Amino acid sequence: MNNRPYNVSIYQEKGYRNIIQIIFDHALSDPKLTAMRQKRFGIWKETSWIELETLTLSLASALSFLGVIKGMQVGILSENRQEWVLSQFGINCLGALVVGMYPTSPANEIEHLVNSSETSILFIEDQEQLDKIIKIEPKVKKLKKLIIFDPKGCEKYSIMNLTSFESLIEEGKKLLLKDENIRKNLKKEVQNIDQNDTAMMMFTSGSTGLPKAAEISFYNLWYAGFLASKSFMKFKPGSNILSYLPLCHIAEQNMTVINCLTGQLIMNFGESLRTIRQDLREVAPELFFGVPRIWQKLQAELLVNMYNTGKFRKWFLIKAFDNATKRGLKRRDRWNVFDLICFYFFYFTVYKSILSYAGLSKNKLAITAAAPISPDLLAFMRGIGVHLIEVWGMTETTGAATIQPDGWSSDGRVGYFFPSLEWKIAKDGELLVKGGNVFKGYFKDKNSTNETIKNGWLHTGDIAEESSDGSISIIDRKKDIMINSAGKNITPTLIENALKSSPYIKESIVIGDGYKYVTSLIQIDFDTVRSWAEQNEISYTNFKSLSQNKEVFSMINDEVYSINQSLSSVQQIKKIYLLPKELDHDDGEVTATMKIKRKSLEIFYNKEIKRMYA
Repeated sequence: MNNRPYNVSIYQEKGYRNIIQIIFDHALSDPKLTAMRQKRFGIWKETSWIELETLTLSLASALSFLGVIKGMQVGILSENRQEWVLSQFGINCLGALVVGMYPTSPANEIEHLVNSSETSILFIEDQEQLDKIIKIEPKVKKLKKLIIFDPKGCEKYSIMNLTSFESLIEEGKKLLLKDENIRKNLKKEVQNIDQNDTAMMMFTSGSTGLPKAAEISFYNLWYAGFLASKSFMKFKPGSNILSYLPLCHIAEQNMTVINCLTGQLIMNFGESLRTIRQDLREVAPELFFGVPRIWQKLQAELLVNMYNTGKFRKWFLIKAFDNATKRGLKRRDRWNVFDLICFYFFYFTVYKSILSYAGLSKNKLAITAAAPISPDLLAFMRGIGVHLIEVWGMTETTGAATIQPDGWSSDGRVGYFFPSLEWKIAKDGELLVKGGNVFKGYFKDKNSTNETIKNGWLHTGDIAEESSDGSISIIDRKKDIMINSAGKNITPTLIENALKSSPYIKESIVIGDGYKYVTSLIQIDFDTVRSWAEQNEISYTNFKSLSQNKEVFSMINDEVYSINQSLSSVQQIKKIYLLPKELDHDDGEVTATMKIKRKSLEIFYNKEIKRMYA
């Protein structure tokens, strides 16, 4: 056993290892330290690194008995829970591929995911997911076996040799006890996994078409950990993260699996998405990742509470929040003495309790990525004391490729590229990347792969700008850039982010390609608009009646008018339409990652759009 305390330099010194070898190494050096926690019925249960190794080998032995071999595709369809990563490790232990699928996907989309990835065995979470598989059973010919994490209510089903996860684990343990050679042989198989073998298939968002299966190699995963170890993994072993976003998304894989294996951090899995706020307070993670919508929701909640408090406290909170936003717009290294005085005054009177309430009292680093975030929202969070930095990456770069330095001290919005990566901006403004994090390609889709990787360079599809200090800002997706009837370029993401800086606007879809002026479809934020309506004694019954209320429209229109003052004339919104319902994945309006399907929405609301241009 190694007596040297673990730190990320050991990860760098040992060089390439696949993720299973890293688990084995942690189990050897620190067998009793906690690797993960799972909350069940209000109680957190810990799993040590040596227990994690045993569970991994037990699952691998049971899966091998079922016929899983190297290179086979095994899917996982579930929300975040301990069983998700245990299944991942058991599958990868055999050199098989993990195919992550979004649990929010409707049955018809799951049919595409299963068939396009050629998944033969599928781990599912519960009866809800089982019902989806039953609907598509005749159409998924290669799917032969189902393993269910939570079998409650499913005892009567025998579809596709349905087996419970618990019974699979027990069977694997029996196999290991029966034959000592199985453990030895499995460890040999792990050593024989080639670094270029595919470890995972991760589906793209599918915002412009069907999701494509991106192949991520074992080396890609290790390299992502290497980049993290060089740049921001300054956390002590045993530091906490909370895993709650979909593990089938590369961003959460980076946070939960890669970072925790790299830094020997603790993976924490709450009871469900519904208990996220309580789980966050209990875990108080040192490292936390939130997509922009998470930060937007927190800000909206704080503003609702502010509006519902007494006059003096409301006045004081407005002062504290306004000061936070103004200060947060500056780089931390450019705060003057007055900024620091204001921060510490409001920190001890307001911000400290907010951070505690939000579960971020121990947080040392918070990360936002996966979608653009409003500059004002970013400033607000930084101003109240959240050390929130932006990173940029994508499925095809195995997660983060750029990161802002401490104190968000870069002029570019998403910071600098990791030093070992190559990058350049093409003549048309597209960002190109080269390095060990670039994925292998799309599964059985040579045309898309060849369009994306040319001469070793990944064509990201993002338009970028380089600042004078060498840092990067992402302007928009290349395919989303609009040209109005006068021939001027419009970047919809910039306008949409400006609109979403209003606490009353949850989503915005800008229209303007080929038109004389810009308009927008707007989804109100139900919580904040509801609070505003109640304060103004406006009656409503549901989302539709609230969004279609004339006074609500007038208020949102005023918000848009105010935001327009910060936009150039060509970018200003001339007319708006308030959506009568919340955007829904099942209705084909957003992807599983809640990205807007712009073309679909333009078709769905074609009549309303035409009226805005009548």
